[in-house]
Amino acid sequence: MIVRLALRAVGDLTLTLGAVLLLFVVWQGWWTDVQANAKSDELLIEARAEFIAPPADDAATEVRDTEPTEVVEPPATSYAINDPIAVIYLPTIGQERVVKEGTDRDVLNQGVLGHYPGTGAPGQVGNFALAGHRTTYGRPLWDLAEMKAGDPIVVETAAGYHVYSFEKLEVVEPSRWEVLAPVPGAPEAEASRASMVLTACHPKFSAAERLVGYAVLDRSVPRSQGAPPELLADDRTEDS
Repeated sequence: MIVRLALRAVGDLTLTLGAVLLLFVVWQGWWTDVQANAKSDELLIEARAEFIAPPADDAATEVRDTEPTEVVEPPATSYAINDPIAVIYLPTIGQERVVKEGTDRDVLNQGVLGHYPGTGAPGQVGNFALAGHRTTYGRPLWDLAEMKAGDPIVVETAAGYHVYSFEKLEVVEPSRWEVLAPVPGAPEAEASRASMVLTACHPKFSAAERLVGYAVLDRSVPRSQGAPPELLADDRTEDS
């Protein structure tokens, strides 16, 4: 009798633990996506409104009206953790996300991509290095492995648009920090071109390795010239 009661208690406990685990999986795999995607949408609206806001003074207006021929960005060192610094468009995998400074969980769990502090600025010589979740919290890089050579990546800032061309994918160990170097993979080299890396955990639902996507800058477009065709082709119609 005692054994039977003990077995029943163990069975009840197992069912309870199973239910708790199932609820955790649902929360981790679904509810975090709901929350992060809602936050991401809110941040996109705020960032776009800030990008197209009129200049604060007449002097800035004069500069804006001169139809600049280049896109000038602030140095990467001017960003503070959690600052929104850009919006990134990955048309191939259907993603539009704010880029914020920092790669801590507090940043990435907002459904954004995080800029590695100390790496390059958008569109500038060096390595504009980003991280994002591949699973949970909006999973912005869920389909990173589907990107192909030549796919466009557009980075929008207050100054304009930077159009990158995707080059390749690579799976590396988490300790391979040289992919964040000014010349990705070559920490001793001096950068002479603008590049980008996108990093995410690999495989899905694991942090055993890192999936790295590499891209290089194709061109920059001042905001005064309007959105590049890579965005217009994606039915983007804002002032954009």
